Amino acid sequence: MRHHVGLTMDAKLYREIENIRGREKRSTFIEHLIRMGLSNYKKENSKISSKGEKARE
Repeated sequence: MRHHVGLTMDAKLYREIENIRGREKRSTFIEHLIRMGLSNYKKENSKISSKGEKARE
């Protein structure tokens, strides 16, 4: 199931996305960027528990 999300963004960021995405649909490209960002975020924060404490290694 897909959900519609509206957002506003800085004009410079919008232009950068438009220049990079080429012929790919904007919504598909932005979803791809969000997935990449979430994946990276999870990797960088994998040592932090849900309570905001560092996980034991």
